[in-house]
Amino acid sequence: MKPRERLLALGANSLTDGELVAILLRTGTREQSVVDMADTILHETGGIHGLFEKDIGQLMAIRGVGAAKATALATVMELSRRYFKSKLKCNQNRFQSPEEVYEYLRTHMAHDGSERFCVLFLDPHGSLIEMQEMFRGNHSAAPVFVSEIMKQCLALGASDLIVAHNHPSGNTSPSPEDRRLTARLLKAAALLDIHLRDHLIITVDGYRSMAETGEMG
Repeated sequence: MKPRERLLALGANSLTDGELVAILLRTGTREQSVVDMADTILHETGGIHGLFEKDIGQLMAIRGVGAAKATALATVMELSRRYFKSKLKCNQNRFQSPEEVYEYLRTHMAHDGSERFCVLFLDPHGSLIEMQEMFRGNHSAAPVFVSEIMKQCLALGASDLIVAHNHPSGNTSPSPEDRRLTARLLKAAALLDIHLRDHLIITVDGYRSMAETGEMG
């Protein structure tokens, strides 16, 4: 059964990532079926996350992906980003759960093998003022300056914070340094009467909320 037929008969949830991408591509090449081509693209880009990080020029550089295919892929990726932004807006820009924070950040945080540290600045009502990727490092660590985060809080008038960083290793467990950093952030925020709500560790496949697991001190 072809991907389009499977979707109509069984629903989108029954399809693999490759089959969903194949529907967007519509046609394959002489050398590859559309499903094989989709699987090759996902392999070369590192899966759905890697695919979402490609711009239209990078997509067109993939063998067999012309303007039409690249446009279809870029369109659905941008719609996905806008969906999460609109969903947040419907909640008055308030995150209802760590999962919503994760879903929002996964469309903004690149997974290129480097560690990135993002900060979500919130107002007294818990609504998002701004999200910033403040620090970036190598595959094992990103230098984080607590004073810079606090300075941005004051500049933006933020009363609450959610911080998040990715682990390129795929392990969501906080490292000893992650725990020390969280303690430093809590201490600095308390001095300024700022509430650190959560520290998320994000990987390609999931996340860990240190607030949910009781690891915020």
